[in-house]
Amino acid sequence: MMKEQEVNRQRQGASLKLLMAICLCGMILFLSANGWAQIRIKNKPRVVPGEIIVKFREGVEESVKQASLQRHNLSFVTRSQALGYLRCKTPAVTAQAINAIVRACKEADSNIEYIEPNYYLYAIETIPAGESFAVKQGAPVIPNDPRFDDQWNMRNSNDADIDASEAWATQTGSDGVLVSVIDTGIDYDHEDLKDQIWRNPGESGGGKENNGIDDDGNGYKDDYRGWNFVFDNNDPYDNNQHGTHCAGIVGAIGNNGKGIAGVNWRVKMMALKFLGQDGSGTTDDAAEAIIYAANMGAKILSNSWGGGENSRTLQDAIQYAGDRGALFIAAAGNESSNTDRTPNYPSNYGVANVVSVASSDRNDQLSSFSNYGRYSVDLAAPGSSILSAQPLGRYQLLSGTSMATPHVAGVAALIWAQYPSLNMKQILVRLLGSTDRKNAFVGRMATGGRLNAANAFFTNPVIALTTDLPYTNNTAGPYTVNTSAVDDGAITSVKLVYSVNGTTSDSVAMTSSGNDSFTADIPGKPLETTISYLVVAADNAGNRTASPTYTFKITTEPPPEEGCCGQNAMSFEGLNPSTRWAVEIPANMAFFLLPLVLLRRRKK
Repeated sequence: MMKEQEVNRQRQGASLKLLMAICLCGMILFLSANGWAQIRIKNKPRVVPGEIIVKFREGVEESVKQASLQRHNLSFVTRSQALGYLRCKTPAVTAQAINAIVRACKEADSNIEYIEPNYYLYAIETIPAGESFAVKQGAPVIPNDPRFDDQWNMRNSNDADIDASEAWATQTGSDGVLVSVIDTGIDYDHEDLKDQIWRNPGESGGGKENNGIDDDGNGYKDDYRGWNFVFDNNDPYDNNQHGTHCAGIVGAIGNNGKGIAGVNWRVKMMALKFLGQDGSGTTDDAAEAIIYAANMGAKILSNSWGGGENSRTLQDAIQYAGDRGALFIAAAGNESSNTDRTPNYPSNYGVANVVSVASSDRNDQLSSFSNYGRYSVDLAAPGSSILSAQPLGRYQLLSGTSMATPHVAGVAALIWAQYPSLNMKQILVRLLGSTDRKNAFVGRMATGGRLNAANAFFTNPVIALTTDLPYTNNTAGPYTVNTSAVDDGAITSVKLVYSVNGTTSDSVAMTSSGNDSFTADIPGKPLETTISYLVVAADNAGNRTASPTYTFKITTEPPPEEGCCGQNAMSFEGLNPSTRWAVEIPANMAFFLLPLVLLRRRKK
């Protein structure tokens, strides 16, 4: 009997050691792999050494500003003419020391409106990729570009594309629409791009291009084809690759018998370079590039970059562009993260002109690397294995939300070409209200859908920006629903239709609140009530459109968390699929089995 017990103890010990080894290996793999996953963004430098951005409150005298700077050992370098902030030098070089100065200034000086580090920003990293594709037959318009068959994002047998060929039957773009590509620059000599590059009329012709004079008085000398904010000169050439690839998606010339076709066959693209050869840039340069684009008439700003913290400087620059009617299209990021919980900037700024873009693949699934967020990401667009232009006349497949973003910028340009009299808000409604809703995206982004260029030209009412009400314990109500609706004619009525606990239903006329917006209230309900609702809009031709259905609950219980059911107990987001598999299997085995072995051992 004692021998049998000893054997059992040895077996238990061996089992315990095996499980502990599995758990340890899993954790080592997790820590190592998680570190590798974070190197892309989180381990890069966060702040520019020796620099701080400070803005004083309006009305503060110059002498007071100078005294404040001297008191905190800051020296003035440059001033933003549009936003009024100062870029200053400081002896501090580490992030810790710079943040300490920022905190001290905030606490000690009430004349400062805001102060923050000059954050580094980065091109959203791309992943070179290549894969086969299926050809979509019978599309209305097929360009003669020799590599168009490799552009699954434009045409795909799975219908995971943006329906570009169908959209081109209506509109192929206009030279009157200006898109600013704020990035690493553009190869302005590329065969598929050179005729699409914007030229500043105030600095072009008659030798103005390089006469050393600011002919148009905008503060930039000889900026005839954009600006290089890295070196403060008039040559925005791309010595990286990122910006040229993005520009090709927006507007590589279509049907010219060369290379590929962009979303727009005709468009003008403003080359603004604030990211250097290594793909990095600063908050100060990004803000000035955004301001330049808005001042020079760009209506769409394509931004495939991110990083840094929540910056008031950057937010104010984006708001500045929005106040001038410009859309700010931003990459949601490549960290496989929920940006409702872990914000990504600039895509998470709560400014009305910001459109946050996730990445989809050729199977209409969320790309494995893509960020997402039910409230913080707006829509998906193709971003996996996208063929586009590269410097020196080349073409390459790349993947990332960087590639998804210019698809959305490009479709916004197509819409503006078709409806040149629309304002920014109306373009936004058409852009977001015309997505293809897919199960892969519902609940993971605001529209629940993937970009569709052809749908944006619908003549029926288009509905977007409908309030997605969260769970609440408020029984008094009301529960306010806002929405927006546009039409190629006129919207004649908008109604809110809702049901209570799946049985009773009611319809409420929504009141216009101006700017194509409408609002209505659902009265308060008791706890444990579930309400489902949708919006129905009609136009002057009698056409009607219904929005997606939204559901929320009046309860004291929290809403179900994403991944609460049918998921691994331990899930390691941000890893590549093979590494994640290797980590999660042993970790979850250990999670469930180790307590049983310990309990069994204790009973023995």
